Amino acid sequence: MRLPRPALLFILALPAVALADGPCQVTAVASGDRLTCRLAERSVEVRLRGVEAPRAGEPYAQASLDNLQRLALGRGATLVLPREEAAGALSAAVWVEPADCPGCGHTLDVGRAQLSVGMARWRVADAQGEEERAQYNFEEQEARARKVGLWRPAP
Repeated sequence: MRLPRPALLFILALPAVALADGPCQVTAVASGDRLTCRLAERSVEVRLRGVEAPRAGEPYAQASLDNLQRLALGRGATLVLPREEAAGALSAAVWVEPADCPGCGHTLDVGRAQLSVGMARWRVADAQGEEERAQYNFEEQEARARKVGLWRPAP
């Protein structure tokens, strides 16, 4: 089938990552909610959907960064429902294989893991479905109840 020229130009103009809902390699971690993934021939910045980590200079910023590095850096990952944001960055749920379960596949949502240990706050995201919203909210509430990470009382 031959596409009309305008349709072909539209398809070619789509960024490659907009068509990808799949595997990548985590090559860098910039903060507790941002990392870089290598997709085919291109690297892309990814913001963890529904997660907001402390910024540099804020309490727990370094601990949050360190935790995300431990969870994801150097690992294969799956980007779930990536959405393009400004400047070519993506927002997505990022799933990796847990360190304590080799061979399990990409079964750990690193954004949810950040919430569960108090290394980030839940931020409602349009792309989150009802189930993911409930899971993320639950993880933050549990971290608050356990008073871990961001929710630890100040000395």
